[in-house]
Amino acid sequence: MSDDGGLLLGIDVGGTKIAGIAVDTRSGERRAERRVPIDGGPLELQVADVARGLMNGAGDARPAAIGIAVPGLVDTGSGVMRLAVNVEAGELAIGPLVAQELGAPCFVEHDARAAALWLLDRGEPDDSLAYLSVGTGISAAVVLGGRLVRGVTGLAGEVGHTQAVEDGPVCRCGLRGCLEMVAAGPAVARIANERLARGEPSSLQAGATGADAVYRAAGEGDALAIEIANEVGVHLARAIRGIVLLYGIDRVVIGGGMSRAGEPFLRPILDELEREQAASPLISHALTPNPVELLPPDADPGAWGAVVVARAGLRNRVPVAPEGEVADA
Repeated sequence: MSDDGGLLLGIDVGGTKIAGIAVDTRSGERRAERRVPIDGGPLELQVADVARGLMNGAGDARPAAIGIAVPGLVDTGSGVMRLAVNVEAGELAIGPLVAQELGAPCFVEHDARAAALWLLDRGEPDDSLAYLSVGTGISAAVVLGGRLVRGVTGLAGEVGHTQAVEDGPVCRCGLRGCLEMVAAGPAVARIANERLARGEPSSLQAGATGADAVYRAAGEGDALAIEIANEVGVHLARAIRGIVLLYGIDRVVIGGGMSRAGEPFLRPILDELEREQAASPLISHALTPNPVELLPPDADPGAWGAVVVARAGLRNRVPVAPEGEVADA
């Protein structure tokens, strides 16, 4: 293995997969990419294995820095992730552990915030925008005037755990009716299978129906799939309306696994926002022009965001603390 420090690694940890890319530190050119399912083993070892695969794919170059994008409550100073309800990791000092495994500095950021930093890196330094990730979970990150909004608790943007329906299904966070329980990927699959079990006609097959299949069927004209996509679109549109009104932004970029469905996913969101605009002059003003953008299916915003995090960490020379120095709070 060469010791030229020629790579930045960006690794995105999702609810069901780990995706990573390796880029050249100077040119920013992508040198390798990798995507693997989470297998239930120690998360830090899975991330380290993905990093090794990226290094091998990039010609065995040594990484100058590694960025890791994770869900939950993230302590960026210590590299600890907590309260990631869709990842079976508990409290984990993922940054120090991966740094120890690979002998390279690691920098950790919340996945949606990492993606927002990538969008900011591609735009203007004083941009104001929101990134909404819809996949196994749902979360948002807001940038105002070029600065991330973290909040006092570090949980700013966890829109997936705001209530969408009264007395709805119990969420893994412990509450009922969270947005994730009616609009995230597992919820779409659950709703479809529940309705198929009741005998509702559809081209979908009970027991083997994921969100991707539902949106594919919706695109092909399946009535049940269209109805489910429309219901999800209403919930997500209301969340977007709330983000726009709360922060006064004019740009909401949607990514995540569900967004890869494209038009069958996006159209119900836009239809609901248009309905709200027609019903309310105030909402019409807030949502004009249309603030919603959909990332292309191959964008990998979490992994690219993790690269931005690695580059910034390397520039600022503030790697996460060694494992023995991880703060308790």
